[in-house]
Amino acid sequence: MPIALRVESLSKQYRIYDRPGDRLKESLTRGRWKCHHPFWALSDVSFEIEAGTTIGLLGPNGCGKSTLLQIIAGTLEPTHGQVWHEGRVAALLELGAGFNPEFTGIENIYMNAALMGFTRGETTRLLPAIERFAEIGEFIHQPVKTYSSGMYVRLAFSIATSADPHLLLVDEALAVGDAAFQHRCVRRIKEMQKRGSTILFVSHDPALVRAVCSRAILLNAGRMVADGHPADVLNRYQKIIMAREAAYQAEQPAEVEASSTSPVAAGETVEADQSLPTDEAHRKLGELRYTYRHGDGSAEIISAELLDAAGRPVELVETGEPLFIRMRMLFHQDTQEPVCGFMIRNRHGINVYGTNTKQREYDLGAVRRGDVIEAIFAIHCWLGQEHYSISFAVHTPEGISFDWLDEVIFFRVSCPVEMEGIANLNASVMARRLAPGSSEAEATTSTDALHV
Repeated sequence: MPIALRVESLSKQYRIYDRPGDRLKESLTRGRWKCHHPFWALSDVSFEIEAGTTIGLLGPNGCGKSTLLQIIAGTLEPTHGQVWHEGRVAALLELGAGFNPEFTGIENIYMNAALMGFTRGETTRLLPAIERFAEIGEFIHQPVKTYSSGMYVRLAFSIATSADPHLLLVDEALAVGDAAFQHRCVRRIKEMQKRGSTILFVSHDPALVRAVCSRAILLNAGRMVADGHPADVLNRYQKIIMAREAAYQAEQPAEVEASSTSPVAAGETVEADQSLPTDEAHRKLGELRYTYRHGDGSAEIISAELLDAAGRPVELVETGEPLFIRMRMLFHQDTQEPVCGFMIRNRHGINVYGTNTKQREYDLGAVRRGDVIEAIFAIHCWLGQEHYSISFAVHTPEGISFDWLDEVIFFRVSCPVEMEGIANLNASVMARRLAPGSSEAEATTSTDALHV
């Protein structure tokens, strides 16, 4: 596949001044008096993107994602390095970027299209499609400064995608619109994928990244720390987020004493090749297999099973079959109101269904060190014919992970009746022949009768 985007040794430095007057002092002395300290928003970032692929750009706030997209889009100059891309580029950066607030929506459409290289005639031909997708009605003739944030994004996304760019850059824009618009955006992205467009977008939504991306890149503190399959990169991202949260909790005065008694230091994670101290009797329950593990070690998941109605472990399930998901946890320190739960994903890594004891309003109460707690979730497996995995977690009510295991159990769902999709809604159908010339009221009445 040809290369659509190449980023080589990209770095961006900002000058940070402690006081406003320091900038003037440095300017007047022509830099001989250094009054700033450097901040590297990006440091030696390099990657290539093949044409026709969709890449998710991940990372905690302040890691350099927006700076990277701005440099690629050409609105910001790098300190070092270079960017090469081919073809037309369309970008949705920070909210309202590229719009003149005094211009109407129509005027901004023509202005943005001109910046992308379209003639006025070409823009006029695109205008109906842009208006139809944006769906902001008569507001398209009003100044953009009167728009809500959702209307801003609707219009900007419509302009960028209707231009059929070779490279589309999106910076967290899909998080602003309502649910209906987000679904419409995902459909448009999939259409662009089929046409061979290359897409690079920032998102904090794991489900969206799993759904549309073939690859993900993770930034942290301005550096690229992971590049690979979305599921693997999302696990690394989750680990960074949990470590940040643990560090924040450790800094709180009320948590200092509790943190000092933890068998694992704050922010430390449990890697797959590590084992927490456990009682030998509990260890005999069997070693768990998993693809990824993290947590602060306050508790350990020691057993996880998928059982049929008779209590037997199963790997092949018929759709609609009643099942039990059982997990056991060993606690290594006294804990108030722990939460445990599971997540079912399909083979593409898409979250299908997940829940926990907090969401089910079941309080585990106070747990003492050394306690083993067993939790059993009863479900009816109304899933489509597909391969699935189950991940498990035990954490605080605020979401701080004690132990998180990805892809512990794998199972397959069979369906005797042909169907489409990952969910089996077990539909029934009824039909009746209506006499020719039946009125609309009669048809409505007959339809209502089916639901009685």
